[in-house]
Amino acid sequence: MNRNFMIAAGLAALASLCWAGNWVLGRAIRADVPPFGLTFWRWALAAVILLPFGWQRLRADWAVVRANLPLVAAMALLSAAMFQSMTYIGLHSTEAINALLVSATMPVFIVIIAWVVLRERLTARQAAGIGVSFCGVAYVIARGEPARLLSLHFNVGDAWILAALVVWGLYSVLLKFKPAGLSAVGLTFFIAVMGAGFILPLHLWEVGQGMTVPLTAAGIGSVLYTGVFASVVALLSYNAAVARIGPSRSVFFLHLMPVFGAGLAVVFLGERLEAFHLIGFPIALGGVLFATSSPPSKAGA
Repeated sequence: MNRNFMIAAGLAALASLCWAGNWVLGRAIRADVPPFGLTFWRWALAAVILLPFGWQRLRADWAVVRANLPLVAAMALLSAAMFQSMTYIGLHSTEAINALLVSATMPVFIVIIAWVVLRERLTARQAAGIGVSFCGVAYVIARGEPARLLSLHFNVGDAWILAALVVWGLYSVLLKFKPAGLSAVGLTFFIAVMGAGFILPLHLWEVGQGMTVPLTAAGIGSVLYTGVFASVVALLSYNAAVARIGPSRSVFFLHLMPVFGAGLAVVFLGERLEAFHLIGFPIALGGVLFATSSPPSKAGA
């Protein structure tokens, strides 16, 4: 594995870890924090955080964004507005085990969309990696009892999660067309600003219904985590990984989200680390590494 791949792998894995925390948090605070309000304030905070870092380049970046406004607006709509709010809505009405299992199919959607839009070929190695990694994820989610998977039932929340994954697949492919000259910080800043703008009408509708983000530890903490880690850190990391190795390779690391989610549940929700975690995680990680790494070259080739 070359240095460029290792850097991209670390960035994509970091994004997966941050987003896994976002999913665990979204499930934990579902009864207290409304989905559109959380989505709006997380991106508003992300924009404020990014502003000082991108200030020197924002004028040049804005010129690039203005020339490619439909593309950047579509990226903001898909990633910041639609995907995030759809995920929070889904976590309101589905069990965490179902949501994590559905999210494990994310690489499949992105690879298929990349094949349709970019004509990127799915290799046998990638297909095998998907299968191996999915088995590891499913083993963790089933808590070491594969028969549990047969008893799962999918409800409207699972449908929201599934639709959100399709939306994220479209966003990941659009990243391949990121305008030249647009900095990573600038792209994330304008996605945050536009995403907050897109979701603002729905947030105001929530407020009119009496649903606001509470000024409590849970409410403020949720905004801070999602604004800093699930938005700024994760999106910058993921965008940089895609720029280095492309969407169809970066996405395999998102396959680790359910496994990271299980680990975070152990730390923050008081669940115990079980044998199935120690078995399933290496299998999932091995599948990701196998799918994304280049096959060994033959002697004399």
